Amino acid sequence: MRKRDIEYTEKVGSRRTLSLTLTDDTGATIDMSSVSTYSSGKWKVWKPDGTLLINGTLTFVTRSTGLVAYVLVASDTVIANAGVWEGEVEILDDESTMVVQSKTFTFTIIESY
Repeated sequence: MRKRDIEYTEKVGSRRTLSLTLTDDTGATIDMSSVSTYSSGKWKVWKPDGTLLINGTLTFVTRSTGLVAYVLVASDTVIANAGVWEGEVEILDDESTMVVQSKTFTFTIIESY
């Protein structure tokens, strides 16, 4: 795996709120004001073998500017999940069809001493 333009580094046990502004291919922010087109979203992080470590429901912070967030929960940052992984955000319409997929980001969970 290679490092991505977007990186998140969290310590084991973190409960931080993570945020991401979604953009289109030209770099313009995506206006997600339509609640039927942009109904829900997932924050996903996985191992190289495809095992999902995080498959959490995100919140829309500011729909008009494409800002979304995810609050880490206890099971996301357990010591067994420590490592360097890949992640992405998926936005689904009201029929659960993916309509937006973020660029892949690097997601690192480190042991804290």
